[in-house]
Amino acid sequence: MSQSIFITGATGFIGRNLVKKLHSLGHSLTLLVRETSDLSPFEGMDNITYKIGDVRDIESIRAAIDDDIELIYHLAAFVKIWAEDPSIFDDINVKGAENIAKVALERNLKLIYVSSFMALGFHPIDNTDLIDESNEHGEFFNSDYERTKYLGKKKIEEYIDKGLKCVLISPGFVYGPGDFNIYGQMFYDIVREQFIGLPGKGNALFCMAYIDDVVEGLIKVKDRDDILGENFILGGENIPVGDYLDLIAELAGTKKPRRFPLSLGWLYSKFCELKASIDKKYPTIVWPMLRGMKYNWAYSSEKAIKRLGYKITPLREALEKTVEWYKEYAKKNDKNYKKK
Repeated sequence: MSQSIFITGATGFIGRNLVKKLHSLGHSLTLLVRETSDLSPFEGMDNITYKIGDVRDIESIRAAIDDDIELIYHLAAFVKIWAEDPSIFDDINVKGAENIAKVALERNLKLIYVSSFMALGFHPIDNTDLIDESNEHGEFFNSDYERTKYLGKKKIEEYIDKGLKCVLISPGFVYGPGDFNIYGQMFYDIVREQFIGLPGKGNALFCMAYIDDVVEGLIKVKDRDDILGENFILGGENIPVGDYLDLIAELAGTKKPRRFPLSLGWLYSKFCELKASIDKKYPTIVWPMLRGMKYNWAYSSEKAIKRLGYKITPLREALEKTVEWYKEYAKKNDKNYKKK
């Protein structure tokens, strides 16, 4: 049955794919976008209404949600490794989440809130146990993103206690065609043989979640009122990050990424951070990101598999599709790419 659905963060990697899937299912969509948002991924798609607003401005949210809206997907987040003014992490990931929760509660609307695996915490490198939804994050945070996604989740839980109808979703490291966030860019650089290398041993476990699987999981929770108030990890295979990058290179037919000492990575990250503080340009890498590679980010999707029917595409199969996409993209957009 067709629904009227409100979506924030629609132009992000997960958001773009979710919008296309919901549109293909015949739903009427309202997207909260900024004046500067790139709407080209949705060209030619009908049944989409665009409302100018910002999750940091609660009045713009109230004005954007018409009376016919039946459901909210909140995906908007500041997903970066650095910001000139770090307060933007708190403004979007915490205050923005609270604003959405407050309006959803006011309108008695069901909210599907997309959190992050990082909000659940991590394990030391020698602990390979899988983290599940019951895990509580410790007091140490590697980055402002991790800290504010944890605080945003806590804020949502406060509103659930007040009566908010909500399902929380915690995706793993999401990868797939079209991703150009930090790890997506690493993927692309390996395919076109432009990747500098991996700092450290590459033995930290990462939970790799294929974009198609995550979107299907987000669709599955839409009509499930029996799971309100619960959190579900939508992950994938847990693999050492070095093995993951090596597999990409193998499938792409390129050289395996070189390894170099973490100490060199630290020096380079500090140089990038200093440079960014001077020229205000986005840094290539920062220390919080490298520090995160000293821990295991390994998660269990068993709850989602059993309760939602969540399915995980085999890693090699998903990577083959993703490699082919990046190859085609490079052929069209990178004049230096060696066509093989």
